Formats: sequence, structure tokens, C-alpha cells
Amino acid sequence: MRVSKIHKNKWLPIFLGLAVTVGCLWYSVKDVHWKEIRTSFVDARYDTIPLYLLALLVFFWLKAIRWSWLLRPVKHLNAKQVVNPMMVGFMGNNVLPAHLGELFRIFLLGRQQKIPTAAVFTSVAIERVLDVFAVLVLVGVGLLGVRDIPESMQIAFQGVGAMAIVAVILLTAGLIWLEQALRIAVGIIHRLPVSVKKQEKLIDLVNHAAAGTSALRQGRLLIALIINSLLQWSCNCLMIYISLRSFGINIPFSATLILLGVLVFAVTIPSTPGFFGLIQAAFVGTLELFSVSEGSAFAASIYYHLLQYVVVTAVGLICLARSGFSLTQIQRESEQSSHQDPEDETLIDVTSQST
Repeated sequence: MRVSKIHKNKWLPIFLGLAVTVGCLWYSVKDVHWKEIRTSFVDARYDTIPLYLLALLVFFWLKAIRWSWLLRPVKHLNAKQVVNPMMVGFMGNNVLPAHLGELFRIFLLGRQQKIPTAAVFTSVAIERVLDVFAVLVLVGVGLLGVRDIPESMQIAFQGVGAMAIVAVILLTAGLIWLEQALRIAVGIIHRLPVSVKKQEKLIDLVNHAAAGTSALRQGRLLIALIINSLLQWSCNCLMIYISLRSFGINIPFSATLILLGVLVFAVTIPSTPGFFGLIQAAFVGTLELFSVSEGSAFAASIYYHLLQYVVVTAVGLICLARSGFSLTQIQRESEQSSHQDPEDETLIDVTSQST
């Protein structure tokens, strides 16, 4: 499926996403007194903004470092070389539906650094596994420090944790028996009813994807990746904590770890660009467990959300301008390359299904 096909039935996911956003916003404000929200913003401490922005900077700086590490088996890059495509991707997620920013950052980095698309895609997929692992570790710490968490929430986290463990086991097995898996994959490709040229392209895709997993087979690098991921999400937790304290919400720091987990998994739900509604519902619903009023929770969610939305979108647009591309150009270039290169076509298909 090519990029053009992604938008074939574009109105249905747009309407569904809009419905999710409206529903979440309604849930967030249905019991809110607007006077309380106004008072919360009047009394809020805005001198915390520099500290918040510092935590946000460190968060994305660590992300850029980790991505450069994951790409090391394919090409040695530093954080500065990957940060532009990365920020374009996050900006794209803020302004485009269906997490298309992920597709764009894969394409942009591959084009700028002459890296096979399959290897870049693999690095992004591994990022997701590391993110889930790190967030679940932090949530686990939070659950140890907080009592009276509803059983339904505990079961939900346990279910996600079980799926993450299965994913880690499968990934580990794939790394241990990588050569055997590659031989099986090549054997299957040779039996496909396609031309020899396409078979060779598919074999190259599989080899590039396998090369992208090499970082996980280096013990010291794997430990560094895990530590980096934990530090990243600790920074995000700090941003949540700063937002809450700015609006006079005093809850245990361990409770912010629970909120982090709810936020991270909430934004995986299809919605409108920028995750509006989902973040607000996560704040209101989670903080209700700690006797925080809906108005204060909603106000804090706006502070947390809009600060990073505005900054990330602005930085991403600057990085996009420096790249020499526009969003429409990236989409058009991706579509053109998919007509020319079966490897890109396959990766675009996989990405479109995952987003």
C-alpha cells in the first residue's frame, strides 16, 4: 500500500479521531466549574516555565542521543545529525493525523543520511519497545509507593506489562537466533511468486532490518539504551510534577509515575493531531483517584500540554525549514520513492498499518 492509499478512506479515521477527542474533552469538563479553572490560571505559578522547558530540552536531547545509538550499527551519527528529522516527526504528530510524523522522520533521516529505510524503521520500532519498558518500570515504582489504586487500573497495567514481556521475549529470541531467522526469511522470499529483482530487494530489506537490531546485541550499549530510556521518561515525569505543583496540586511523586503511564498509553488511542482531549482526560481521570478537583486537574493538563505542544511544533517547523522540505514535499517524495523502490513501498505499508 502506497502513501496515496493511506488517504483513500481518510475521512473515516478523521471522524473517529474527532469523536474520540470530543468525547475525552466532554469527560474532562463535564463536572468542571469554569470559575475554578479561571481561578487556577490566575493563581498559578508561571515562574516554573524555565524549569519545565529545561526538562523538555533534556527529554528530547536524550531521545536524539538514543536514536543515534540505535543507528550506530548502520551509520555512526551524533545527536545533532538526527535531531532535525526527529523534531520534524514530532511536529508532524502534532499537526497531522494517524501519527504520520513517524513516517516522515523515517523518510527524512533516510534521505538526508543515505541510510536504508528498513534500518531506520527498525530503529524507530526498537525505540517503542524501549519506551514501553521504561514507562512500565516507572509505573511499577509508582504502584509500590501508592495505595488504594483501583483494581481495574492495576489489571490494565499488568496486561500491558504482560504484552511488553512477550514482546521482549520475542525480540530476544529473534536476536539469539537471528541467523536462522534470516535464512528462513530468505528461503520464504525465494519462493514468492515475484520477479528475481523484487526478491533481491526484499532480501536487502530483511538484511537492513536485521542490521538495525545489532545495537541490542552489544551488552554495554544495551545497558546505556535502557538507562537513557529511563532518564527520558523520568524527565517527562518531572514535567508532569512541575505542572501539578504550578497549580497547587500536591500529590506524592509516585502518583505522577502512575499519571505518566496513563498518559503514555492514552496517546496511543487514535484521535485528532496533538492528542487534545486524551491528555486532559488522563489528567482528570487519574488525579481524581488522589482527590484532586476536576478544575485544577484540567487546568494543570492545559499547562503541561500546551507548553510542549507550542515549543515542539515551533522547533519542528524550524527544523523542517532547515531541511529544505515541506510536509507536502515529504509526502510526495515518499509516494514517488514507493513507486520506484519496493523496499520503501513495503516499509510505508508496515508503517501505515502500525499508525
